[in-house]
Amino acid sequence: MLVLYLAVNAVLYGAFSIWCTLAPRTTANWLGLSTTGAGGESEYLAVYGGLQAGLGVGYALAVWLPETRWTALLWSVALYGGLVGWRSLAAVRLGFGALGNARFAFGLEVVLLLAAVVLLWRRGG
Repeated sequence: MLVLYLAVNAVLYGAFSIWCTLAPRTTANWLGLSTTGAGGESEYLAVYGGLQAGLGVGYALAVWLPETRWTALLWSVALYGGLVGWRSLAAVRLGFGALGNARFAFGLEVVLLLAAVVLLWRRGG
């Protein structure tokens, strides 16, 4: 189950990175973001293209390198814990409806956080 979890993350981050890199304005608009110039688009590409690509590669490496899998799982709890925590804060401050399409990401992140916690719990850690 752990390898499947890591592989799903690798595919999700890889696909999202490609989508954001090939269509930055479309994906930014879908998320409710806007850029005010080349600097903003560069930042978007770095974070939503580059960082997501790095996460995808990291998860893919964890699939192929068994000795890194539990560390990747711990990082998943930290990553999704932060994302879910701060999206929850945004939902409380702004209202859940104000999250727009980020509600879909929020739902996915909650599922991935819960799955990571269950996998970690089943390991006894």
